[in-house]
Amino acid sequence: MRHKLSGLRQAGAAVCVCLIVAGVMAGCAPNMPGNSAHASATATYPAPYAQSAKLGASLATLDQVGGPIVGTMKVGSNSRPLTGLVSIKGGATEIRMLVGDPTTFISDEIVVGGHRYTSPDDNVWIDRGAKPASSSLAKTLAAADTTVDSGIDTVTGISAHKIVTPADVVDVAPALGIDTWTFDQETTTLRIWADDAGKPIGFGASMGWTVTLGGQTQAVTIDFDVMFAAEAPLEILAPAKAWQWIQDKPAGIAFGVPSTWKPSDINSSMGVTSYVDPAKGYLVTYVQQSAGDKSLTDVTKSLVDSMADTPGGTQSIVVGSEDASLLSVHRTKQNDYESVALVVHETVEFEVLVVGAPADVAGTDAIFSQILATVEFTR
Repeated sequence: MRHKLSGLRQAGAAVCVCLIVAGVMAGCAPNMPGNSAHASATATYPAPYAQSAKLGASLATLDQVGGPIVGTMKVGSNSRPLTGLVSIKGGATEIRMLVGDPTTFISDEIVVGGHRYTSPDDNVWIDRGAKPASSSLAKTLAAADTTVDSGIDTVTGISAHKIVTPADVVDVAPALGIDTWTFDQETTTLRIWADDAGKPIGFGASMGWTVTLGGQTQAVTIDFDVMFAAEAPLEILAPAKAWQWIQDKPAGIAFGVPSTWKPSDINSSMGVTSYVDPAKGYLVTYVQQSAGDKSLTDVTKSLVDSMADTPGGTQSIVVGSEDASLLSVHRTKQNDYESVALVVHETVEFEVLVVGAPADVAGTDAIFSQILATVEFTR
């Protein structure tokens, strides 16, 4: 298991949700009250930042930094607090972004040795393969334009120079572990917080995009800041027993399954690879078809009407940020238990299902719940 981030993680958890960077540069002190950046009362901003070269050099060699996230996330007219944790240590990173109260994960990512792991809940971890070095958090911060000082401002009681990179020059979302497959109209502005001597003492960003959820286009904005803590982060380790990542690019769906599960050809005639648990016999598969103008209610009713056996009651859940229906049925002919999640993503109907033994309802439902939490729509 990876080390916990002790008091720093606890501080970050107090502000989490549906980002954070901790630590300081070796030899650098955080810009705490009493050690704040100074500015003339008559200074006019924006202005050239006098320590641009020093700040750029420091950002290029960040090694042990991190701190809690303070910000907001707005979806449509609904604004909620954004919290989390980011840590950089020796080339490894850990980023947790949460929104709301109770909190919901936006992203949870560990990168060790250039290898990316993600989690929907800080419990189940998925091996996502190599992460391009160009999209790492350290490289993203090093790419900041340090030439323009937008003035002195205060974040969480710490005053600093706000060094702002022009909009849409640096793409921050991938660096934070946020997958942007379904995002449209993306915009990003990166900022670095620095002291008078050119030492970075934090960073922040303003981001926006649109997504289509439930057939409705939603505008999303995120604005956050991370002020580096005095406490250096603990070692960042790759998670143990990471799941494998299954991505069907033509269908536009991806999800995780345990690493011990093997491919099955049960749906191969439909161009779908299913996966089976050799130990317990669980099988997970999916199908997709055009939904046209049908609603989730319509496709749920059609599935229920087509079943030979009567399913139990339908539950409303969320899958891949979309509203979904969950229903289950004991199938007499097949002598098994099947649980199905139905989702309408844009104009496509997805059925994700798991099959288990009729006497193992609890186990089947538990593994299916974990799999559904990992689902992402990729187009």
